[in-house]
Amino acid sequence: MTAGAVVLAALIGCGGNDDDPATSPTVGDSSPTTTLPAAPRERATSCDPLDPGLCASPWPSSYYQVPSEGSESGWAFSFANDSLPETAEGIQITEAVLNHTDGFSTMTPLLIDLGPVDLSGTINVLDPSTYAAADARTVIVNTTTGERVPHFVEIDQVGNDDDERVFFLRPIVPLDHATHYVVGIRGLKRPDGTDIEPSDHFLALRDGVEPGDADDAADLPWRRAQFDADVFPALEAAGFPRSELLVAWDFHTVSVQGSLGDMLSIREQALSWWSTSDQSYVIESVEEEDCSVAGATVFRTIRGSFTGPLFTVDDAPATRLSRDASGLPTISGTTDVHFLARVPCSVAQAPGGRLVQYGHGLLGNRDETKTGWLTAQAQADGYVLYGQDWTGMADEDRFPILDMVGGDVNDFPMVPERTMQGLAQKLIGLRFARDVLSADAALQLPDGTPLVDGALAPGYYGNSQGGILGAAYMALSQDIERGVLGVAGMPYSLLLARSFDFDLFLLAMQQTFRDDRDIALILAVMQNAWDAGEAGGYAHFMTDTPLPDTPSHQVLIQVGIGDAQVTTLGAHLMARAYGAPSLAPAVRPIWGVEEAQGPIEGSALVEWYYPDGSLEPEENIPPEKSGDTHECPRRERAAQEQIRVFFETGRVEQFCDGTCEGVREGFCD
Repeated sequence: MTAGAVVLAALIGCGGNDDDPATSPTVGDSSPTTTLPAAPRERATSCDPLDPGLCASPWPSSYYQVPSEGSESGWAFSFANDSLPETAEGIQITEAVLNHTDGFSTMTPLLIDLGPVDLSGTINVLDPSTYAAADARTVIVNTTTGERVPHFVEIDQVGNDDDERVFFLRPIVPLDHATHYVVGIRGLKRPDGTDIEPSDHFLALRDGVEPGDADDAADLPWRRAQFDADVFPALEAAGFPRSELLVAWDFHTVSVQGSLGDMLSIREQALSWWSTSDQSYVIESVEEEDCSVAGATVFRTIRGSFTGPLFTVDDAPATRLSRDASGLPTISGTTDVHFLARVPCSVAQAPGGRLVQYGHGLLGNRDETKTGWLTAQAQADGYVLYGQDWTGMADEDRFPILDMVGGDVNDFPMVPERTMQGLAQKLIGLRFARDVLSADAALQLPDGTPLVDGALAPGYYGNSQGGILGAAYMALSQDIERGVLGVAGMPYSLLLARSFDFDLFLLAMQQTFRDDRDIALILAVMQNAWDAGEAGGYAHFMTDTPLPDTPSHQVLIQVGIGDAQVTTLGAHLMARAYGAPSLAPAVRPIWGVEEAQGPIEGSALVEWYYPDGSLEPEENIPPEKSGDTHECPRRERAAQEQIRVFFETGRVEQFCDGTCEGVREGFCD
């Protein structure tokens, strides 16, 4: 390992959202929304001169995109070899880290290096409603609909150098696929009250003055035509006059095919392979306990493995997808997928439990299915639990990921690509557990009585990473329609800096990159490849507009205010994307999320408040670890009752006496 690691076919086209961020996107024409350049693009420099302080800033920007008839979005990337940062060891980060996507992520943060900024009067995370104000300082415009995108702004707090902090615009709803966006900023000041001045390049674009730099001048002919045609008019229409602008830019988002096409191909191949295979498996052990003993909760624990298709080059961490000559993922062999199933005493005594597939937390393993609180829940509510490792984000992946982060970040696509292998294994695993394992003697009483009731729809339940990756899995699943996402959120580019779990990875990155601004940029860049392997990429496709050949899904999101591992901001984004209301009486209002009385038919968000828990910082830093509430909601009996009724009926009901509150000390610390 490196020193740093030691330290630690167009499938769907989406139309635009209306002003209500809770409104689900529509599925419409699959043709990309393409803004053709007004003049040929002949980029003169590796770095966008709009931001002379940081190469590849602003991000994302069409400065690095060119029209392409061969992509579903209508665009392709065109970075210079040295546009992205270089590591302290001289490794140049290249376009390879974007992993062949055809536009910028629909979950991307927007960033620019403006130096010190006074945030007074900007759109605050606590009140993003001001994004629509006439005097807003920042705007993101969907040029298809002409509407502003809800967002908030912040100064990056990663690192300790105040001279190395980027300015973020963070959308709080997913952007649309294959869509052109324009960004405008105006009226920002320094902490000392002086105005922030435009760069020479932007003055040349805005006012027609000639810059002194020859490279700036070389870019101006095509870029002036582009800004005059595609950027300034959209901003003017949105209430941002050209003369007021400090800076502006535009970008084009990825198509559904360019983002999720590989995973959808893997899903189709995996399920087809399974249906025609011999569905072989091995029961490795069956541990049986005496349910007549007072206080006993576990009847049987089964361990084993089944054979599934392998889509990666190697059957090990730090690998990539195997691809055919056309670049599509292809099956390279087989792999043994290990599982654990657990039957509570209650099901042994009254056979016919519900099969519940469980998703474990960050870089953990299937043994989390044996945790005491989950076992007690299964005993109380009659669940037969089934768990597998999250291949790609399991304990065996921990050090290879650290090694990559502390070394060559160009290898980052290994993370989502191996996670895509894990998603395929989850999809097959549910069919194995439901159709094959449930018929085995290990899941029967001695007289042959089945312990799993095949007439009960299986459910999914995941916590933390099991909720983040579980949301991607749910959106892909053709078999599970109801799932519970515990202490979950999206996307990773929002979650990471706000989690204390990121500390070791941040230490590695700080040894890899000389400048904290480079870290902020790389985390934004990574989202492009990550979309296919986490919840963010599937934000549009959970509920009202599912993926092809996929049912709509219902999700129950349960989170704790003060979570120091997965920020509740990520759960709020989920709720807006899924059209999930907050169950009344809610602990607090959440902008863009309706509060609704139960029972709620469909998806919902439920928050728990712990007076002795951590406060949630406004900045992109974690809450205090000592008051972390991450483990709390899952242990609340009211939350477990809510899950039981949700699995049984599809309704979300209130089981708290008033607002959902608890005390974390002695309960979940």
